[in-house]
Amino acid sequence: MKTLYRDCKQAIYDGTSVSFMVILFGALGAGLFFFLQNFLKLDHVLGATEAANEPRLWFILFWATDFFFVIMALVTAYKIAGPSAIAPALALSVYFAHFTGDPTTAEHTYICYFGSPLGYENATQIGYMGYLILAVFLALCIRLMNAGWDVCKGALGRGLDKLFTSLRKKIKAIPETLSGSETAGGLDLFVCMLVIPPIAAALTFLLLRYGVAMPFAALSASLGKALASLASGHVLLAAVVIGLMVGFDIIGPVSLAAYGVCTAAYLDSGNAQLVTIYGAVFVTVGWAAFFGVLWCKIFKRGGTPDTEDFNMATSGPINAFFENIKLTTIFAMPIAARSPFVFIPGYMIGAAVTGLLTALFKIVNSAYLDGSLPKYTSAFFSYGGSDQTYADLFRRGELYMGFSLPLRSGDWLTCRIPLFFIILFGGVVGGFAILLLRDLQVKFLKKRGIRYDFSTDMTITLRQKAREFREKLRA
Repeated sequence: MKTLYRDCKQAIYDGTSVSFMVILFGALGAGLFFFLQNFLKLDHVLGATEAANEPRLWFILFWATDFFFVIMALVTAYKIAGPSAIAPALALSVYFAHFTGDPTTAEHTYICYFGSPLGYENATQIGYMGYLILAVFLALCIRLMNAGWDVCKGALGRGLDKLFTSLRKKIKAIPETLSGSETAGGLDLFVCMLVIPPIAAALTFLLLRYGVAMPFAALSASLGKALASLASGHVLLAAVVIGLMVGFDIIGPVSLAAYGVCTAAYLDSGNAQLVTIYGAVFVTVGWAAFFGVLWCKIFKRGGTPDTEDFNMATSGPINAFFENIKLTTIFAMPIAARSPFVFIPGYMIGAAVTGLLTALFKIVNSAYLDGSLPKYTSAFFSYGGSDQTYADLFRRGELYMGFSLPLRSGDWLTCRIPLFFIILFGGVVGGFAILLLRDLQVKFLKKRGIRYDFSTDMTITLRQKAREFREKLRA
């Protein structure tokens, strides 16, 4: 079991490392468009002939980024179970990425889920951690059934040998070289590629659909109703709950339930306090991941974060300085997949602290109300040239609006500067929680003789591949 644990853990580390590279692909796109539009003043690039085509160009670079968990599930399952896991992992991860309720097109899901969650109930309902469960469970099913087939194949071969021996006494045409084990081995391709993967996929689907998606859909619905009732009279407590919900799954069903309540409150009453709180706690998750790894390095506790841990944790805050709020948070997801029982509680604690302080100081972002949202005041996306309020964008299902884009605007003294220090403090607290939990996890695993420190560095891997290829060319 220890060996199996290490194999799965290493596969998860490898899968998250590859997904990190996929997210960097989108970060490159963000940086490219930022440079072209803000420094070179080029609004129509990559063949776009009018401003209405610009959002589609973002899809080219951001599609893989937003569905990084599909890549994570695919690579992780492949690392654990081999080639036979590729097709079912891809099929299942794409299925749950696109819909769980009424079927919807990929582009419509993108609008609903990653633009503004207008109709978020039809978006993915298993959260990013659901894809980790998908990959590990699917791969272990395949490995277990492959092992079972090896046992059955041996028994089948011995049975066929006895059958062939008895038949040769009656039928002289049966050659002596005909072996039962070889005959049974000839079924390997059929069983291992055409029988076992579909069965494993079916079992995984049942687990995710009825063990993850439906329970979490019910949980998000009940939490949404409870939060709506709580927010009407106890804003401070509601802010803490919002932080806990967002930290739990970031862009999963629980977080989206909170987002739906916050947005509905704004649309119904024009009060943007809950939406501001949601945006603040959303960003805090990215900073909590950063401080979690940073404290481990500074205090030399909680094991040794590897290179990819550091890369993922620092990439979020780097994007925060470039005002890409979405990427500030998205890097926190693959690192959480490496140690979910460590990072997720840390995210929840840090986000809850940020929510409480944001509500306590009654911070409200005026940009939600006056149409001064960044990127939408100069008609860059070309909708008549007029400024758009948050309500206008949400009702229209604006592409790539992002959950917390309005945090990039608002009054400096009453909103931006206070929120910066609040988010920073929430990240610091969440980071200390991660440090404590990671230290406890290391002690727990080492006590049981399980190696904890895994090493992943995609840069070194790429260099090794290049060196191997160069040597082959010389040979």
